[in-house]
Formats: sequence, C-alpha cells, structure tokens
Amino acid sequence: MRIAYLLLFCCFGQLYGQSFKLSGNWSGIITDSLFTKSHPALLQIKGINGHATGIFRIETSEGFCQYEVTGDYKKKKHFILTSSAKALSESKGFNSLPFEFAFHYDDSSEYVVGTLHSPGSAFHRFKLYLEWDESPYILNQENSLSNIGAQAMAHRLKLNIPAKSKRMKELARFQFVPIYFEVDRFEIDSSYFPYLEKLTRILNSHSDLRLKIIGHTDADGSDEYNILLSKNRANAIFQHIMTLGISSDRMIFEFQGESKPAESNENERGKQRNRRVEFAFI
Repeated sequence: MRIAYLLLFCCFGQLYGQSFKLSGNWSGIITDSLFTKSHPALLQIKGINGHATGIFRIETSEGFCQYEVTGDYKKKKHFILTSSAKALSESKGFNSLPFEFAFHYDDSSEYVVGTLHSPGSAFHRFKLYLEWDESPYILNQENSLSNIGAQAMAHRLKLNIPAKSKRMKELARFQFVPIYFEVDRFEIDSSYFPYLEKLTRILNSHSDLRLKIIGHTDADGSDEYNILLSKNRANAIFQHIMTLGISSDRMIFEFQGESKPAESNENERGKQRNRRVEFAFI
C-alpha cells in the first residue's frame, strides 16, 4: 500500500508541478460571503495571443445559464472577463443578466478568485472560486455539474484548504514523523501539536485518505503492560486528532507493544526511539 501511494504521489507531483496554464477547464463555485448559498460554476477558457474567449456556466436547483465570455490580457493570471449581452442558453425562467468578473489566479491557494458584477442579478457580488480541472465536460441543455461537489468545495474554503493542485503538491511533499513518548507515559508532548495540525490539514484536504495510528513501546516491563501502554499511546493520538476535527471513522489505531522495535532495546537511545506512535495512510 505504501508503494502504491508513493507512485500516486509521484504521478500527481508531475501533473501539478507544471507551470501555470490558462486554457482548459476551471470548475468551482459562486457563493455568498458566508458560503450559505453556493452554486456550481464552470469556466471553459482558451487564451491565444493576449486574448481569452470561453464559456461560463452557473447551475442552481432552478436550472442553468451559460454565457460567452471574452477578455484581453497582458498577464495570464489577472484580467477581466466580460460576458455576452445575452445568454447562449439558459433554463426557462432562469432570467440571468450579463456580468463581468476578474480572472485572478492566487499563487498561494492556486484558486482563481473573483467577484461577479451583475447589477440586478441574484448573483451580484457573489464570490467566485475556481480550480484547475482535468475532467471532461459536455455542456448541454440540462444541469451537468455536481452540487455535492460545490458544497464540498464551500466547506474546504471555509477551512482555508487550497485548490486541488496545491493539495496534491502538499501531499506529495508530506512525510510522516513518529511521535515519541517519555518512559511509562502516553501524554503527547506539546511540541508535536503543530505536526499533528499539519497531518490533520492533509486529511481534511483529501477526503479519500484514512489514517492508521500504531502504538509501540520499548522492551522494559511485561508484554501485557506494554500492550496496554502502546494502546494508550495510540489512543491519545487518535483522540487528539478527533479534537482537531477528523471523524473517528477516518482513523484506526493498532497497538503492538514491544514486538516491533525501531532500534535496539539494549541502550537508552534505542529505547527512546521505540517509545513511539507511527502513522500510515490507508
């Protein structure tokens, strides 16, 4: 399993490590400032010789609207897109209005962030968040975007989680670090809290990942005592990560006592290295 994840990380690292590309699909949401009204949106865009053209689509429970958008740019990461005066197509009774918005690519989050300006429209001043999307889209006369995906994206934005391209880079770079414990103790040293918050961020960013937590001890004491101590260490980490917002069904923990030492138990340094909790994605 670990080898499979390493291969996956390498593939995504190559895919998302490439330089910025304007042309293609950017999917995401338009939303109010509190993320209480979030609707799926899609921008299909092509940039050639300083001129961008594309299709912008919004979907709600009432239907959809789809406009042509155009804009000139000197910088591919920041320019204005203006819609056609009338929708190319829309659901009956949708009653959309023309709009414009800034295509502003934020390097830190790797989202396109903008504000929809459409006076008189229900979407006037709604925020726009888009991320690069490799998925193929065929736009037709019915809703084809994912409302569930839009709500999930709104939730990630509330947690300040970056775009998928950024998340995959973070995952590819992430390395597990053992948590070490004092003799006969299972309390977590506060110096590990920032690392556990970083681990929680990875889990929040990748809903398909689950976490295995494995407790260990040194060889001092009986087998029965060390099994219980390793269980308490793993459970302490499990409970702490739950307080950081990860649900219990996304984690499991194991306890192996002294049976799998990382180093020799014949010296104090080795014993210290064996009093640990380790992690794996599953």
